[in-house]
Amino acid sequence: MPTCENCGQKWPWKKIVSNTFKLTNKANCPYCGTTQYIVVKSKPATAILNFLPAFLIITVGMIFDISVPQVLMFAVVLVIIFLIIYPFTFNLSSDEKTLN
Repeated sequence: MPTCENCGQKWPWKKIVSNTFKLTNKANCPYCGTTQYIVVKSKPATAILNFLPAFLIITVGMIFDISVPQVLMFAVVLVIIFLIIYPFTFNLSSDEKTLN
């Protein structure tokens, strides 16, 4: 789980998941209020996790002859797995580092 570089507190799962729906790479620490940024090395892993569920849903739907309710159930399961795994894929930093 990501921890704040300023206060050293681990972020709660709910805060991390709520930040996944924002289009920015920064968030304020829920404990000390300082701005934290996603570390550049973490971005490839989070990018893969963002697109993997959609890719798997489309691929499974095309390869196997399954009904729409089955595809929807598969999608729900993938989203739940994504939300469980996602907080473990990135780290936080107090300063913003850009990709070079």
